[in-house]
Amino acid sequence: MMSKMNQLMAYTMILLLLTGCWDRKEINDIAIIQLSAFDLMSDTGKYRGYVQVAIPKSIGAGQLTTSGGTQQKTYMSLVDYGDNIEAMTVKLERKLSRDVLPSHRRIFMVGESLARQNMAPLLDLISRSPKNRLRTYLVVARDTDAKSLVESEYPLEATKEEALREILVRKMQIPSMLRNFYASSAAPGIEPVTAAFSKDKDGKILLSSVALFNKTTLVGYVDDIQAVALTSLLGKKPFGDVDVALPDQESKLSVRVTKLTAKKRVTVSSDEQPHFIVDITAEGRIMDNRSNLDPSDPAIMEKLNVSFQEELTKSYQKLFHTMQTTYKTDNAGLGQSVYRKYPKLWKKIEKDWETIYPEVDVQFKVAANIYQLGVQGAPYYLREDEISQ
Repeated sequence: MMSKMNQLMAYTMILLLLTGCWDRKEINDIAIIQLSAFDLMSDTGKYRGYVQVAIPKSIGAGQLTTSGGTQQKTYMSLVDYGDNIEAMTVKLERKLSRDVLPSHRRIFMVGESLARQNMAPLLDLISRSPKNRLRTYLVVARDTDAKSLVESEYPLEATKEEALREILVRKMQIPSMLRNFYASSAAPGIEPVTAAFSKDKDGKILLSSVALFNKTTLVGYVDDIQAVALTSLLGKKPFGDVDVALPDQESKLSVRVTKLTAKKRVTVSSDEQPHFIVDITAEGRIMDNRSNLDPSDPAIMEKLNVSFQEELTKSYQKLFHTMQTTYKTDNAGLGQSVYRKYPKLWKKIEKDWETIYPEVDVQFKVAANIYQLGVQGAPYYLREDEISQ
């Protein structure tokens, strides 16, 4: 009997010690921010903010069709302006009947005009609130404003922020989260990058660029295979094609890059000048054959592998020419390599790195292999006498 009383008292004490959720809020009291898009208006100099707010009652069923035949959206959007970013955000919040919850935001898009001016005030504002999640993707709207880009039609997904996030995750894995930007901007010897979305000629959203920053200011972009090369230097997976051909032929084959790793090495000369070697390993598979070549022929394949290697080498050379000469920004982290391996040298050259970096020597050692041909070698539509040997 005593044992049961002791157990009952112990359970009672445990219940008394359990904490409750004293600061909980009902779903009807919060406004869940899914996406934000900020612009600097060139005509007025004012800041414009656009936010996408979830409608909780519609989320579970996606886009519901009402009896009248119209679709009920899963989100609402708000727009307002301000002389500075904080004034603009206050106006946006005053339009909401609920308390703002930004921790579920997936995309933060910045228009090109704002990114080129300086994003430091915006980044400071974001970092001061613990409710802002650093896993949010920070992206740039290239050659357009952020609001018009996020308002582009995309019926495949229920919300724009979901579409943009899925494209980033599945098609080009760029280190584009807020935490990546803060880490790169604060770290020695490397500058930040973000994903850059744009519109194609039909007004559809497109991801083919990486935005290059110097500190917190946008300076330019790299596209297509150069963007893929840069992401490999930052440790991310590739997604892109390389055109290869034999020296005596104009017709080409498209090779999808399925594996691309790049490792940086740094050595220091006797006069304390850093030199860099990038070891690149690549694999690919043939996606289309616009030539009359038969890649199943080992002699042909050997030549195509040489072409694959040469084209990749050119891509990395062009990438570093763009970063070193055109924009003079170390987004690949060459300086960081010096900092990690030669910290004493880095202390000597850190203040002058901006002038040293454009002149440093970078060499590339590429090992590239096409490992898959598809279901056939030469195109099916060619006759046997039309196939080059």
